[in-house]
Amino acid sequence: MKRMILAAMLAASAFAWNAIAATPPPVEPDEVVNEQMVTFYEQGAIGKTVWVVDSRPAGKFLSGHIPGAISLPLDKLMKEPASVDAMGIPKTGKVIFYCAGRECTLSVDSAAIFRKMGYSDAWVYRNGVPGWNQKAQPLLAEEPFVKKGNLILIDTTAGKDTIVTANNKTVQLTIADLKGARGQAALGALSKNAPLVVIGRGDMAAVNATMEELREMDFRRLAYFPLSAWKEPLAAAPAVTTLNWAPVYGPGQVSPKAFEEAVAAGKFILDVRPAADYARGHFKGAMSLPIEDMERDFAKIPKDTPVFVNCATGAKSQKTYDILGRKGYTNISYLDAEISCKGEACTIKE
Repeated sequence: MKRMILAAMLAASAFAWNAIAATPPPVEPDEVVNEQMVTFYEQGAIGKTVWVVDSRPAGKFLSGHIPGAISLPLDKLMKEPASVDAMGIPKTGKVIFYCAGRECTLSVDSAAIFRKMGYSDAWVYRNGVPGWNQKAQPLLAEEPFVKKGNLILIDTTAGKDTIVTANNKTVQLTIADLKGARGQAALGALSKNAPLVVIGRGDMAAVNATMEELREMDFRRLAYFPLSAWKEPLAAAPAVTTLNWAPVYGPGQVSPKAFEEAVAAGKFILDVRPAADYARGHFKGAMSLPIEDMERDFAKIPKDTPVFVNCATGAKSQKTYDILGRKGYTNISYLDAEISCKGEACTIKE
């Protein structure tokens, strides 16, 4: 009987904890929620009666953004506030800022700056890209991202010339193929973190159906690119083969695995998020130094030991890498990924 009572108590506790964990965060007074953003998009309001601003670094925007959004990284907004005038947003217009989710404060800071500039109807889509993905909505990639390469391009129209480059892998698979043996043969061994870009031929229903099928296959980094936006010649796609992909990291950038190993080994971890975010949770042993204080307090960071930098999305950690590099630091590595922490339990999403 005692065991049954204990088991019941544990089950009740687990249920209560899961209920708390599943409770969505409260909606802020200036917040636009997922359903509202989807409605603006489906009504064709973005860029006409509603202006959506992507506050992430330009590279993140190019890799996939809410269709119709304007790129205005927070750094650029702070350095060149006059650039806002060229965007043509009326001071009374509804402006919505977003970045990489609730852990990201770039959009919050951008909205605050706009309000000080006299934009009275500034809002924040705090769920950002993760929320948009949660609602199974498409992200639009830009041509420079496709040209940069290391992508898997998927064209669901067979037999027609398409985008073929030396730096990407292109495969033509119909939606029926994706659901069947040919899709499994081509994509089955592919990393779920591989960036997949669906080539659009003017039919968004087909693009959305393709992206939905790829989501069902658990691929996480999805965007589409209109064939009409490609300025280079087209060519016949190669025969379907088993595709593979591996990430390419830039100077100073480390993989999530290498970062986790650094944490486990007790290396110097530098958290450059706002102090309040650090207080809610951080990697074990991490030192807090918000990037806003970096120019003033950088001397607190040792020069004689490897330093691993993280933020919430990768944007501020990369900027910290650049700042410390100018200060003469040569042993800095940074994580370009989304993190979320509760206590010392942190998850990394590349």
